[in-house]
Parts: sequence; C-alpha cells; structure tokens
Amino acid sequence: MALVAVLLAGCAAEADVPQSPPATGLLGALAGARATDESSVLVEYGDVAAVRALLVKDAGRFGPLQGYGYSDLFGRSRVLPDLLGFDPTLATTALRVGQPPTWAAVLRMDVDVAAVDAKLAALGGRRADSGTWTTAGDGEPKSDGPLARAGIVTGFQQVRVEAGAVTHSPTGEALKWITEPSGDGSLAADPMIGELARCLGEVSAALISKPKSGLPVAAGVRTTPAGEATEVVCVPDENPNALMDRVRTNLEAAPWSATLPGATADQPADQTGVVRVLAPTAPDARIGRVLGSLQRGELTTLFS
Repeated sequence: MALVAVLLAGCAAEADVPQSPPATGLLGALAGARATDESSVLVEYGDVAAVRALLVKDAGRFGPLQGYGYSDLFGRSRVLPDLLGFDPTLATTALRVGQPPTWAAVLRMDVDVAAVDAKLAALGGRRADSGTWTTAGDGEPKSDGPLARAGIVTGFQQVRVEAGAVTHSPTGEALKWITEPSGDGSLAADPMIGELARCLGEVSAALISKPKSGLPVAAGVRTTPAGEATEVVCVPDENPNALMDRVRTNLEAAPWSATLPGATADQPADQTGVVRVLAPTAPDARIGRVLGSLQRGELTTLFS
C-alpha cells in the first residue's frame, strides 16, 4: 500500500494538467481492460503490427519480441486459421492480463466474424445472446477434440468475436474484464499498473508484474521503424534516490554490465515514485534482454 501511495502522490502533482484518455499503445490497450486483484497480477502486451514490420527488416534480431500479448497462442499460430478462422500473428495489438488459471486476452485485428463463428460452432460451441461462445465449462480443460490435439487445452472456453477483436478466456468472469466497459476502473487508471506503463512509454512489447508479495516490475522495448531499440525497466520505490544509487552500482558490475551495457538509471520528471532504467541496443544485438530477464526471475536482482 505504501508504494501505491507514493505513485498516487506523483499523480496528484499532475492533477492540474488535463489528461485525455489514451487511445493507442500500451496505455490504450490497458484502458480497455478492467483492473481487478487478479487481472493486475501480470500484464503482457505486444504491438504485433510494429513487431511484424521489424521482423521483415531483421527477423533474427527482433525475433524475441514475437508473441507478447498472445504467448499462449504464438506456438500454434500456423494451425489457428484452420481451427478457429484467424491468425494471431496478423493482429494489430495483443493484450493478456492475469495469470493461469484466471486470465483473459484480446487480439485487436480485422476478423471475418462469420468464418470464426462457423469454426466455433463446428467445435461444438454454444453462442449466448450476449454473443459470447462457450466451448467448455469455466476452467474445464479440453482433453480431446481438434483444439486439444493442437495443444490448446485452455483459454478458449469463453470467446467473444467482433469485427475488430477476438477476446478469449478460460472463464466467463475473466472474459468480462475486457468485454465489459471498465471506465475509471481500467488498468490504465490503476495507480500501480498505469503508472508503470506510463514510465515504459511507447513500447512494442512489455511485461508488467505486480505479484501479491514482492517487487512490482515493468519491462519493455521501445523501437523505431528504422530498427533502433531501447530497453526499459521501471519499478516503484518509496525512496527512489537511494534505489537509483544502488541500481547504478549494480549496472557497473557483473552480470548487468554485460547484460545491459551503457544502461542508465533515472527518475521520470513527472513520476516521483518511480525509478527507470534505459538500456541502448547495439545495431547487431538481439532485442528483448530485459523481458527475458524478467521472465527468468532475474530482473529484480538489479534493484537489490
């Protein structure tokens, strides 16, 4: 609670500055998802269109950015057009919130609604008046059938298909995090998730972890169409000046001096309770070091 109070104090300092609702990017995606204790534990985001364009330039270098926001589907992308009528790699953006067994995900993309509906019906799905398809009981894994044979045993128990989005979840309640308006209760407005996302800035891939105990951490990669990249890490702290000194010391020593060479630590001018690390990327370096470090549980050592 103390960390949230620090971030709220930073928000209060900006109270006199008009804030318009975010429409694009990570914050725009978070504005369309409801904040709950479960949805805010883990956020995964990908600007799939931006990453797709970067892969054309250099697939080896930008390959690690693939799949963010739809990590559960990425390995099955080739079979999904036949199974469900859409290809997640052709999305514009992807967002997944929460963690197993309770999570929800949305792919923003052009969708042939009739084709996807037909696929879901063929899989034995039942469509409710709300437009939501049910293919199995809440949280009930698929042990047989085409989805199970493709390795998709959960995540499509509940599905909503619209002209611009496919939303899916293991449970109907979690699906509502995205399908029902969130208003002032969105993840973008959440004092922890929203502020960490704002610190990351315009990223092409991001992870935000807010464990029920332990340090909240946000990691992401900013890119340009020309192929430039900067890796970003943000954490909240009650004493950011002391934390910055610690991080700067850690950045000069192994393993971080080799993992993030040239990285700097600062405090965003308008976020009094956040410490940010910015790491430039050499033209020939593979992208996504901070994301990989967060997934492996290593990133928190930079701040300890």
